[in-house]
Amino acid sequence: MRIYALTPTGARPEGLALLGEYINAQTYRGPLTWVVVDDCTPTSRIPRVRDGVDVIRVLPAWQWQPGTSTQAASMAAGLKEIPDDVILFILEDDDVYLPGYMDTMLEAMGVLYLAGERDARYYNVTTGRWRVIPGKIHSSMASTVCRGGALALLRALCKSGLGRMLDVNLWKQFTGSKKLMATHNVVGIKGLPGRPGIGVGHRRRFGVADTTGTLRAWVGDYVDNYNIFRGAT
Repeated sequence: MRIYALTPTGARPEGLALLGEYINAQTYRGPLTWVVVDDCTPTSRIPRVRDGVDVIRVLPAWQWQPGTSTQAASMAAGLKEIPDDVILFILEDDDVYLPGYMDTMLEAMGVLYLAGERDARYYNVTTGRWRVIPGKIHSSMASTVCRGGALALLRALCKSGLGRMLDVNLWKQFTGSKKLMATHNVVGIKGLPGRPGIGVGHRRRFGVADTTGTLRAWVGDYVDNYNIFRGAT
């Protein structure tokens, strides 16, 4: 089965460049089609990717405006480039994906139609604060993988315009084979420069202060990618 990844982005060039690094470092080395939907001007440069990764850039006719959420619309635009008979990863432009993430999820998708990570780990690199949100019902969209009926449902939800509740609605409404996995291969990064985020993780008092090297414990040497952003406003 073909493997696709979908990334909605715009005005986050640093985050998109780092995502390219994490894709290149995956232990999965097979073919991958990466669909990048960029709804801002100027557009962000697509990072150089390894052999075997084909990139499709989608530039919607509309543009993101401050204070709005275009996640559903951007994903709907990207999904037009994605066939039905694929395994789809949602890779967000401001998260860390550790090298074993894709292989781990692909193994699970041998029997599942919807998979995700149970615990959402968030770290704000500007404030140096972190939080873990245990998931009992759904995973973050950033750590969600789908195929078959789950992919069809995702298409329908994106077209319906259910904006910020995509992850909740996808996991709640899909009744097929699905699983929240106790893996820790994704970290949601908040506080990157560029387009501001809309989640609570972007608030300056979110979570607790990192006094014990939490981010390094979570992502290893990738922590060096974020030191430059500490204390930025």
